[in-house]
Amino acid sequence: MTLTGTRIDFNDVEGLSRLLRAQMITRKRFSVSIPQRDMANAIYASMKAEVEFRGGMMRLDDTMRDCIWKGAEWLTDGAGKPGLMLAGLNGNGKTTMMRAIGKLIGYMSERELGYNDRKVMRIRSAKEIAQLCCDTATHRHYRQLVTEEMLGIDDLGCEPKEVMRYGMPLTPLEDLLSERYERQRLTVVTTNLTPEELKSHYGARVLGRLRDMMRIIKFSNPSYR
Repeated sequence: MTLTGTRIDFNDVEGLSRLLRAQMITRKRFSVSIPQRDMANAIYASMKAEVEFRGGMMRLDDTMRDCIWKGAEWLTDGAGKPGLMLAGLNGNGKTTMMRAIGKLIGYMSERELGYNDRKVMRIRSAKEIAQLCCDTATHRHYRQLVTEEMLGIDDLGCEPKEVMRYGMPLTPLEDLLSERYERQRLTVVTTNLTPEELKSHYGARVLGRLRDMMRIIKFSNPSYR
């Protein structure tokens, strides 16, 4: 079969681009339609609940206020990037914020949509994901993470870059992030690594995709532990 393209105006680049774009399956980015200040208060309340559940006391300094405000901006921006990266040193609230955002989404969506239709953010550590990938009994659970509507990945970069399965080397986090990038799925990650360390661990291609798909919030405060 030979295509002639006789019914297409190739000189109308804008028109052709618009028609091709219309054929693509677009997925509306999840967001919360409330004022940013209300969202910041909600994130703070959820973080406070997380910390106090573990027997601690929530400390709200200027740096954490700024991080919460940026997280609220990301969560209320329906046209923004589908991912969020929380980067910084150990013990300064990154994982607490990720878990707080996940639980807040679940709580708000259950109150509004009901239990059966609530939104759930699955949270796995990077090491756990690598283990799921290489273990034959759990590899299907690894594949399910690709299509999860919402996924949280804790301690990105702490896992081995490669694992072996049936004698074949696999790159579980690199592949997972790339596939979620292609699908534009909501993905929240925490990492202790700097951009240069992420580039060294995953390569320039993956770092570029992380920057393209994720709003980056830098936690510059010292450890709370």
